[in-house]
Amino acid sequence: MKRLSAWGLLALAGLFGSFLWAQDSKGISWKHGLSFQVRKAGENAFTDDTKKFGAEVFLDKDISQAVYITEPLEAGKPAGVGLGTSGKLGDGADVKAPVLFHALEVRVRKAGETSFEKAGKISSEIFKDVNAENLVYISEKGSIAVMPAGDIKAPDKIKDPVWFHALELRVRKAGDKEFDDKTKKIGLEVYKDENTNQLFYITEEGFIAITPAGSTSKPAKVENPVWFHAFEVKARKADEKMFGKDTKTYGVEVYKDENANTLIYISETGSIAVVPAAGTSKQPAKEPKWLYGRSFRVRKANEKDFNDMTAKFGAEVYKDENTGNLVYITDTGSLVVTREK
Repeated sequence: MKRLSAWGLLALAGLFGSFLWAQDSKGISWKHGLSFQVRKAGENAFTDDTKKFGAEVFLDKDISQAVYITEPLEAGKPAGVGLGTSGKLGDGADVKAPVLFHALEVRVRKAGETSFEKAGKISSEIFKDVNAENLVYISEKGSIAVMPAGDIKAPDKIKDPVWFHALELRVRKAGDKEFDDKTKKIGLEVYKDENTNQLFYITEEGFIAITPAGSTSKPAKVENPVWFHAFEVKARKADEKMFGKDTKTYGVEVYKDENANTLIYISETGSIAVVPAAGTSKQPAKEPKWLYGRSFRVRKANEKDFNDMTAKFGAEVYKDENTGNLVYITDTGSLVVTREK
């Protein structure tokens, strides 16, 4: 299983990084900030102790999509990243608080577990960002997924999620050429959110992704995921203008979920992204193409204004030449995937 590296391309980018960053990109603009309260599994009511996540919403002008960045659950953990529609984005004035639609609490087994008996529970909240007409899923671990709200309204009666199937994925660290006994294995469950008709992918570590369920039904026989390809990508920190030897490199694996006809991207941090596979087929692997970098400032939930202490995160955008998808990956290893416009 061949792993590709974007280092050859980025060696050139390192020489001209700041120039390429400014020359080839339309840039971003900050739109508004939000604060999300997310209950832990088993926590029925919101209280003063309920975890709050700060999030910022930016317009990425190159892809005309809203970028949602959350603060990490704790230091050293990946910041959440999601992409949504940008059609209703305002200018940051008169920002309205997100509206809670419903919550999901699901059981997720660890890799190797066949029974739900000992499986842990993970909770997620689903909000509507009324400032941008997007639905935001956010797990108690701070992972987020975003989708256009469209005509979806808060349910009058909340329906429980329906379990569809489970998968086990292996993901290599950057530099690991082959899968072996030490390769990280991650358990993943797939549920259908009956309230929004979305397939809800969640890992044992609380990383989440969503994709339209359409007419997809629960498989009578669960098929194992099919490995498609892998690559390594570099992601600079917010203040890192050029790629260098100390720039963080992440390994990414791409699988096809035959049960739902989706592609699953998973980084070595465990962050996942899911997109429809459509007619994508496995091809001889090509190198990802680096497009541009981004720098975001993200306030904590209780941080009213941006200041010198506000956290900063870098991100890179690549084109997966094997699928035509764009891969957004942060310097903390969170990723989200979208089709190129």
